[in-house]
Amino acid sequence: MIEIPSPPGATLAEAATRRLRQDILGGGLPPASRLRLRDLTARYGLGATPLREALARLAAEGFVHLEGQKGFSVPPVTRAHLLDVTRSRQIVEPQALRLAMEAGGPAWEDEIVASLSLLRHEIGRRDAASDAWVDAYETRHHRFHRALIAACPLPSLLRFCDDLYLQKTRYRRLLETAHQDWGRVLAVHEALAERILARDPEAPALLAAHIGTTAEIVLALLGEAPPDR
Repeated sequence: MIEIPSPPGATLAEAATRRLRQDILGGGLPPASRLRLRDLTARYGLGATPLREALARLAAEGFVHLEGQKGFSVPPVTRAHLLDVTRSRQIVEPQALRLAMEAGGPAWEDEIVASLSLLRHEIGRRDAASDAWVDAYETRHHRFHRALIAACPLPSLLRFCDDLYLQKTRYRRLLETAHQDWGRVLAVHEALAERILARDPEAPALLAAHIGTTAEIVLALLGEAPPDR
């Protein structure tokens, strides 16, 4: 499963929110599945009250759907949602990167290098048939993309970028379990890191293109037409 750390002293509702989000992103709770309280209490060993609060929080964040009398469900995987998240990321993440490239110092650079090294190692031990490996790869991939923009001095922008990244996780996992040219995947991330560390002014455009390419491949896997340019 996707590892989302729980803060020290987290309440039961916060723990329930973390675990539900984790299972939604990792596919443990499939797209479009109903989220019934009696099933969730049995699954997580938690009471109805913290789970109800967690579902309300996740609905506000867009990770859960609330349909009137029908109750809660996992959002479906759709072309429209994928393009919404992708285009939103292409707007905000390159801007966060520009600010990070202006403000970043040695610690920022070191984390980019370290996260790339971990990603390289994970790709080297790949086993796309293993859910555990897919989870590990996703954790490394998320750390790398967080590292690129970590020096951005606007916390709200960083949180929004992270929310959008997580929204796209369910789609990206389709790639990680499919046949991929993993050598090319690594090369793309290495090139991105190199251009950013060099403070190349074209790096934000390269990041936007990378985000868009992921969506195009997912749409192809889903048998959908690519987005309009």
